[in-house]
Amino acid sequence: MALLVAAGAAGVAALADSKPLYTVVWAAVGGVGTAFAPTLWEWLTRRAELVKAAENVAELLPGDGFASLLHPSRQVVPFQEQGRQRELAELLTWCRDPEQGRLRLVTGPGGVGKSRLAVEVGARLGNDWAVVEIRDDAESDALSKWRAAHGAKVLMVVDYAETRTDLVPLLQEVAAEEGRPVRVLLLARSAGEWWQRLAGESARVRQMVTAAGQGMHLAEDVTLGVDPRQEVRRAVPYFADELGVTPPARVEVELGGDTPRMLDLHAAALVAVLRSARSGGAVVRVQPADVLEELLGHERRYWLQSARVMGLLGGGQGLSPEMIGQIVAAGTLLGARDRSQAVQLVERIPRRPAGVDAGRVADWVRELYPPADDQEWWGRLRPDRLAELHVTRYLTETPALLDVCMEGVDERQRRQALVTLARAAQELDAAGELLQRLLPKVAGEVGSVPASRETLIALYEALPYPTVLLADAHMRLARRLLHSLPADADPGQRARWLSALGIHLAAVGRPADALLVIEQAVDIRRELATAHPDRYRPDLATSLTNLGIRLAELGRPADALTATQQAVDVYRELATAHPDRYRPDLAGSLTNLGNCLGELGRPADALTATQQAVDVYRELATAHPDRYRPDLATCLTNLGNCLAAVGRPADALTATQQAVDIYRELATAHPDRYRPDLATSLNNLGNRLAAVGRPTDALVVIEQAVTLLGELAAHIPERFGKLYELSEQLLKATDDGHKPGES
Repeated sequence: MALLVAAGAAGVAALADSKPLYTVVWAAVGGVGTAFAPTLWEWLTRRAELVKAAENVAELLPGDGFASLLHPSRQVVPFQEQGRQRELAELLTWCRDPEQGRLRLVTGPGGVGKSRLAVEVGARLGNDWAVVEIRDDAESDALSKWRAAHGAKVLMVVDYAETRTDLVPLLQEVAAEEGRPVRVLLLARSAGEWWQRLAGESARVRQMVTAAGQGMHLAEDVTLGVDPRQEVRRAVPYFADELGVTPPARVEVELGGDTPRMLDLHAAALVAVLRSARSGGAVVRVQPADVLEELLGHERRYWLQSARVMGLLGGGQGLSPEMIGQIVAAGTLLGARDRSQAVQLVERIPRRPAGVDAGRVADWVRELYPPADDQEWWGRLRPDRLAELHVTRYLTETPALLDVCMEGVDERQRRQALVTLARAAQELDAAGELLQRLLPKVAGEVGSVPASRETLIALYEALPYPTVLLADAHMRLARRLLHSLPADADPGQRARWLSALGIHLAAVGRPADALLVIEQAVDIRRELATAHPDRYRPDLATSLTNLGIRLAELGRPADALTATQQAVDVYRELATAHPDRYRPDLAGSLTNLGNCLGELGRPADALTATQQAVDVYRELATAHPDRYRPDLATCLTNLGNCLAAVGRPADALTATQQAVDIYRELATAHPDRYRPDLATSLNNLGNRLAAVGRPTDALVVIEQAVTLLGELAAHIPERFGKLYELSEQLLKATDDGHKPGES
């Protein structure tokens, strides 16, 4: 495979080890030509000295830390094709077929193998293809710079596409490219508002996005057809060989309740090798759910031992282990463009001894995690999930660290910090709490720290949704982005941010304000859809759906029915023409239609619409459980209500119990996101149990609902306060109803 090889990475590999650090090296395209000055040689020499000195310590010390062995580009473990044959074949066909579009999207949660899949596609394309990973902030002229020096077929890979602010210029360049094959593969954790926004850009970009559809989603269960235990055992000898140690004779893998991701399985294999190497045990037991914590512990020992070799640790005038963890966290959070910026950050670490040379510490961090290209002076801890865990922990344990980190940062560092925490918040509630502290400085109506519109958009796209912790932050960001639109902004963009603001106003308990802005979005999109139906009818249907929900919340079911029926009609047509893309939207609108019909006293019609929605979501959730099980749970909750309304209490209990089971599992993994749904479904389950003569069981689940709603009401009283009061009333009524002698 033809590759743009980063000279720094290749040089480090040659000096640091007899076997190359990377069997595949992707370039992070920025400038062509370059800026490796004489200081690079000095750095490489220092790094070689560090590696040589480290050979004498007891702990195994790979060139870039143990966690680096999990980076996709290292390809330590050969690609597990089983379970991903379809996706791999589809992407290879897309690259090679000249009749296919130039853009593809791959989504999935962190650790499921998006980047590893992209690496494998590049490895199999052949020598006439170049694979280029586009560095953040380099999108706008990446293709022209590449073409100025090379003429090969090119696959451009953009990771964390949802947080990139210059995708449109890149896609415009790609759309205008003629004659030579070029493909752009976007990797993202989800296809949300950012993807819809791309679909509203210029005609050429819109055509590319439309052709790509909703993209390819990699579910968390990446082990379809693969035994997770066997995958851990398969990976063990590869990590042992990379570290030059004897693999354990037997590895016993204990699986918890959560579905392991491929990263978890490979991390478990690496941890098994490290445990065996440290203890000499022939039998090792690992549990994938816990290995990231242990791997982070190994990484910390790596920092401490290398710091000791460099004379930076302890002795009164040296760094403490806690300070070293803080420095790595700060460097991972912010990065540094040059040595001066890195030194300034080290100097701000709390309680740093005056005798510690900040310059030497900055150089040492660079040696720990070398930069991927000459646009960054520091690299960062990898993989990203490990980095997010480490940063979140240290910023939480040392509250002052976040404040000192954000002193004097530039726009690039501020953006990196915000986006890193927003990504982490998708899985770690503590990261959401950190964002709550940070956001008022950059996203308030009059922020004390300025942030560009591009940074705020990237942050908005990275924030988890739905969320309780960050609901107010989402609302403030959407409002600020709406108000920052220029007077001559595209009407579609204005409608987009009006719609977003309406959703978030409702989430913080302001349905009347939400209705006002959503009505404005509907008016704009009606006009646009009349002039350009192919482009704007899907957006109009989305706004009509939101309008119906807000009207229903405000006690206007007849008006809600009108708007919702219009949305259903549009989605039926779209789903007939493009079923893969629009069937989920149709199912969602049918769910809302069922709610409206139920409120208007038409339970039989409500049941028909809701059952249709359940049927669609069951099918979708079977094929893509991580993506559609939440929607299925919502629909099952509504189905239970409909069945109860038509006098089928036993069937209503079955549907509601299924919804609760799904929400319990989801709320265990993501409490901030799914506790409100769990609380509501528990209330419904209590009603269903009482209706079939099981008041004691009803009391148990309603008590659980009251507890959850009390916690939520304390955070957002406007949204959850009334629900909490109603739930307490239901609890009292249920308790009174089943007391001895009173039933």
